[in-house]
Parts: sequence; structure tokens; C-alpha cells
Amino acid sequence: MSCLPSTLAMLLSSNIPPDKTDLDGGTIASVVITGISVVFIGLIILILLVTLYGKVFEVINAKADAKAKAKAEEEAKAKAAEAKKEEVKAAPAPAAPVVEDGIEEEVVAAIMGALSAMYAGSGKKPVLKGVKAVKPRRSAWSAAGVMDNTRPF
Repeated sequence: MSCLPSTLAMLLSSNIPPDKTDLDGGTIASVVITGISVVFIGLIILILLVTLYGKVFEVINAKADAKAKAKAEEEAKAKAAEAKKEEVKAAPAPAAPVVEDGIEEEVVAAIMGALSAMYAGSGKKPVLKGVKAVKPRRSAWSAAGVMDNTRPF
């Protein structure tokens, strides 16, 4: 047990000899200048590394953008070629839609107008093939009962 305190005292003692405990101004200045120099050199190295990483990622992103741009141009060319092919094919005039008896011409015109408005922005031309009345599957009382029983809380 007596060995432990002496070992601890040795570990805690400094490497400076007892007669040299007073450090002069030159030693203190050299330690401070060395510490500041090491810190600033480390900061400069970090700045250079971050700048280098930035340049590397700029090159990688530029390559990816070039690939995406080339792919978009190819798709545009393919769409243009496809559009020309569709223009070349002369589609026969669509036949008049098959209309069930009892449906007025105004209703058919309104349906065709709604279809044309719906497809106006897409560039597709809608074709109305037929119009017929839908037969109700339930009676009015049955439909009212279903709606009453399935209404949300």
C-alpha cells in the first residue's frame, strides 16, 4: 500500500526540474507562437479540404446534369418523331356515335363538349363511340336507405 502514493506522486510530478520552474519570457512566447501556428495551419488545411470536396462534387453534379439534359433531349426527339408518325397516319373520320333511343342530340353534344374540355391540355383527341342511358340498380327507397345507413358519424 505504501507503494501506491509514491507512484501516484511520480505520475503527478512534472518533467521540469525543480530548479527550472521559473520559465522565462522567451520560452513562454515560443510555446504560444507554436500553439497559434499549429491551430492556424490546421484551419488552413481544413479550408483546403472543404474547398477540394466542393470542387469534386461540382464536377460530379455537372456530369449528372449533362446526362439528364442529354436524356431529356433524346426523349424530346423521340416524342417529335412519334408525333410526326401520328400526323402522317391519316386517321379516318370517326363514325357517328351510337345513341340509344330517347337521348336528345343536345345531351350528346354536351357530353362531347365535356370530353373535349377534359382532354384539351393533353393533346389527345377524344372519340365518342356511343351513348346509352344507365338503368338504376336500386330503387329510390333502397338508395336512400343505403345512404342513411352508411353516412359517416
